[in-house]
Amino acid sequence: MSKKKGYRAQLNQDGSVKCWRVDITLGGKRFTPTCATEDVAIATVASLKDQHERGITLIPTAGSRGITLKEAFEQCYNDPEIGWMNTDHGKKQKYYAQSFYNQWGAKIPLTDITKKMWYEYTGQFQATATNNRRASCWNKITGYAVENGTIAPGDRLKIKRAKEKLSRLYAFSRSDEKSIKDACEQLGYEDLKDFITVLIDTGARAEELLKASAKDFQYFSDGSFTLNLYRYKTETDSNIGLKKRSQEILQRRGNSARFFMGSYKHFYRRFQHVKKILGKTTDKNWTFHVCRHTCASRMAEAGIPLAKVAAWLGHAPNSPVTSRYIHFYGAGKIDIAKTMDEFDTQLDNSENVIRIAVGDNK
Repeated sequence: MSKKKGYRAQLNQDGSVKCWRVDITLGGKRFTPTCATEDVAIATVASLKDQHERGITLIPTAGSRGITLKEAFEQCYNDPEIGWMNTDHGKKQKYYAQSFYNQWGAKIPLTDITKKMWYEYTGQFQATATNNRRASCWNKITGYAVENGTIAPGDRLKIKRAKEKLSRLYAFSRSDEKSIKDACEQLGYEDLKDFITVLIDTGARAEELLKASAKDFQYFSDGSFTLNLYRYKTETDSNIGLKKRSQEILQRRGNSARFFMGSYKHFYRRFQHVKKILGKTTDKNWTFHVCRHTCASRMAEAGIPLAKVAAWLGHAPNSPVTSRYIHFYGAGKIDIAKTMDEFDTQLDNSENVIRIAVGDNK
């Protein structure tokens, strides 16, 4: 194929095609990534031209050097279609990228990082969920590099997400909640008392609630109202109802620029004082995020379908994450056992035969 097309075949000694080399100059910069097939080379040329026309900064490549880790990340981060630039989610990706730089150096060629190097890196950390988020960041960077032709598909290191173990399987009981509120009153932390109450009632993340204000109320003709929360993880808005006690709290606090004017550190430090009074200083289950678990658990125990719980929390329908959040209290488990006892009695006393299908037998 002619170089005028933007790519050409690289041949073996016997004349067979070894691979396809893109060779195109855009804005005075030359791009020469290697591709496994002609179709990939065609798509790479089209992608590079499209990005150049959209004004995306492209990093020139050469077979002897290859794109660096930092260059690959910055290309991905700066593409408006990725949506990382100047967002909270993008800040997290920058944090993970900096962790990569600290481990291997920002100027290491992207293709020099091996699977062994990756698992040596993640072996420093214990949290599977966090390592999966690191893997997602890495896969996005390398996937983008393949898409825009800066590395060949065969040179991409793709990391498989590990199966996450259930963790922090805890929800605050009513007595836990009362103890927290009593400690808040003892310390004079009325703002923290209101904050935790609303977190439990709404299932909001602490960061989401801290950004909310009266302008996020949505009123209806009957005088009722809901709250719009911005879900920073998915960068979407989510509308939820409010229990009476949370309505009263938020209306009372609605005259300020935000419902809760303190920073996350402000509330976190106060919560540490509460935990100290209650002897929970070293208890990893006692976090603001457990308020979200508590909301999900109480909704499930009240008989609300899982799909509706997921929608309330801002999860996808039937999200496995929602299932992880739902923890029945001991009373709920006792109720299930009682129901099964009643069913056993029904089986013993019923004149009708209750049949259970096994295989093809009916």
